[in-house]
Amino acid sequence: MQTLTRSLHNLWVIFKHEFALYFISPVVYILGAVWVGFSSFIFILYFNQFNQGMSEPTMSGTMGFLSTWVLMFIAPAMTMRLISEEINSGTHELLFTAPVRDWEIVVGKWLASWGVLTVFVLITGLYGLFLTWRGNPDPGLLLANYLGLWLICGVTLTVGVFASSLTKYQIASFLVAFGLLFALIFIYYISYVIPNQTLSDIVNQLSLQNHQNKLFREGVVDWADIAYFVGMASVFLFLATQVLSSRRWRS
Repeated sequence: MQTLTRSLHNLWVIFKHEFALYFISPVVYILGAVWVGFSSFIFILYFNQFNQGMSEPTMSGTMGFLSTWVLMFIAPAMTMRLISEEINSGTHELLFTAPVRDWEIVVGKWLASWGVLTVFVLITGLYGLFLTWRGNPDPGLLLANYLGLWLICGVTLTVGVFASSLTKYQIASFLVAFGLLFALIFIYYISYVIPNQTLSDIVNQLSLQNHQNKLFREGVVDWADIAYFVGMASVFLFLATQVLSSRRWRS
């Protein structure tokens, strides 16, 4: 119990520190403006289709666009400095002398970035309220859309944290994270041209896009999808912790 309490305290301290750092940097405001700009534009496009009787009142299109295209850029940009900056400046060696474990550093930093993106997701909640006021959206689908976007934010950020642990160069970290996210999304399309059905199914299940579709188009919150998000996040956080641990032993 004492170990758990100490870990929770360390996570809270790291989370508070990193979360505050985001809001004293202009980067988060630029990313927030990009998020609001793109989400507003896409929402207006889909809302106009609803107004013209061309579609049902839904946030699925907006959420799908945000989770596929916008997050592929925002998540790497949000996380590229988290560990890379520590390595480049040499402050990671000071961090290693603190009474915190490697996984606490990684998870604390990740939670801080997820906290910022949670604020971004809450901003898009205004669109959901407006749609509810002007239309009659399926509440289950609407909730599944927001839950899906929030979970995908968490997963994409773990990819960014892992990429940030690999190098001291922030641009390199951004490019690695972008490449990994691109692969996780677009192997969905590759799976349909694989002649072997078993291999095709495996690749399809590994794709982020496959699990997005269930949440955004069908509004189905399946335990298999939740397990996928938790599993992918765990893998990338574990890898980031291992990379950070190897740096500790080399220091």
